Amino acid sequence: MGTYLLTWNPNNWKWPREEIDRGIEETAAGRTWPGRWSVGVRRHDIKPGDRAFLMRQGSERGLVASGEFTSEIFVEPHWDGSGRPAGYAKIDWDAVLPVEDRLPVEDLKHEVPGVFWDRLEGAGVAVPESSEGALESAWAEHVRGVPYRSPEEESPSYPEGTLTRILVNRYERDRHARTACIAKYGTTCSACGIDFEAVYGPIGRGFIHVHHLKDLSLVGPDYQIDPVKDLRPVCPNCHTMLHTSRPAMSIKKLQGHLKQAANTRP
Repeated sequence: MGTYLLTWNPNNWKWPREEIDRGIEETAAGRTWPGRWSVGVRRHDIKPGDRAFLMRQGSERGLVASGEFTSEIFVEPHWDGSGRPAGYAKIDWDAVLPVEDRLPVEDLKHEVPGVFWDRLEGAGVAVPESSEGALESAWAEHVRGVPYRSPEEESPSYPEGTLTRILVNRYERDRHARTACIAKYGTTCSACGIDFEAVYGPIGRGFIHVHHLKDLSLVGPDYQIDPVKDLRPVCPNCHTMLHTSRPAMSIKKLQGHLKQAANTRP
């Protein structure tokens, strides 16, 4: 199995924000997200099963995604619209991170010195076999420690007041706990029953928050989360409503509010 570095420079091509958000959601739920990417001038060697790492270039350099190739290289018109041919390959992404959670190039230079990180002139660069293990280990350790961020959460890059803040604690941000919760309970809201895919179609697939049932004031610093006992999938609206009281109200109580409101509608 080979390992290849793909590149993305947002100064040259704007990866649609909605696609990035979808990739974050899908991979944070423990699923892969299919796509394709340019492999530059490379025309051979890549085969299904090979590993791919996406390196963000320009500003804020670092690794932002990983996946597995699901096709060999095929040729199509270049993404820049020039009409010249370019090589592409299909990929199942297994981890997509927001740029603020990237694995910085400075860390990569230290942890994977066998790769010339400052001389990646294009996509499709083969990682030396002697560096594959170090790269996989550095990336796995980094992703393990990155908290999950829902795309609609408030971000410091947006003007204050443009978004509604969703209260999310450290347990709800744990990617592995989130994945285990969704694997057990699915992505239907435990409070109101909404299934985003059923309502919105494919763009809603996999979209859900997870809610921590225990009040943080009642758990100690050594508390170990049990994703099945402690977490439940909830939609953003219900998540916000659960946190309108402190400690957060129970899902059962919120369901009572929903039932009462439905009964009083004309």
